[in-house]
Amino acid sequence: MEIQRKIYKKIVDWKENAKGTKALLIEGARRVGKSTVAEEIGQLLL
Repeated sequence: MEIQRKIYKKIVDWKENAKGTKALLIEGARRVGKSTVAEEIGQLLL
């Protein structure tokens, strides 16, 4: 079972809308899965 994080859909929307023109900054508390979500999306969108 994989956990779906709240930010996942927002990052995918950003990727589709920005089209490489805007940077993304992921901020938040420690140990909440920021890097994990970024890595998962990076692997899916390649």
